[in-house]
Amino acid sequence: MNLFDYIDEQTIEFNVEQSNWKDAVCYAGSLLEKVGYIEHQYTEDMVSLVETLGAYIVVMPGVALAHARPQGHVMKNSIAIITLKEGIDFGHETNDPVRVVFAIAAVDDDEHLKLFQSVANYLIEDSNLERILNAEKIDDLKGEESDEQNQ
Repeated sequence: MNLFDYIDEQTIEFNVEQSNWKDAVCYAGSLLEKVGYIEHQYTEDMVSLVETLGAYIVVMPGVALAHARPQGHVMKNSIAIITLKEGIDFGHETNDPVRVVFAIAAVDDDEHLKLFQSVANYLIEDSNLERILNAEKIDDLKGEESDEQNQ
């Protein structure tokens, strides 16, 4: 499975204006809530995890992977992606400001790892981060390199 198995037009939004990390995570979560893939509690759990453990979700320069433990609040394995109009500080010493937030929701621990792997496989190609930052629609995220790599 690749990244495009877990996203759709309803779970991606580009050039979102948010003023802080919490609002950005909640916004990404709300995209999954609106389509019924997660319950609101999962969004709250994603925020709580950052409040408790810090900005470890900022995994590389400019990218945050918001997530929470699968505890029955996820109905469908899914990923939301938002790009931020302006970078936001999450409190990470070296990887702030964040411009891309992935909200990763999995029904169980095994699926959780698969979703993370699909994001990692996509981001390992350097040009894909730039592709996300410049995207205006979901098709802009796809490239020949990532299609070949993710199959």
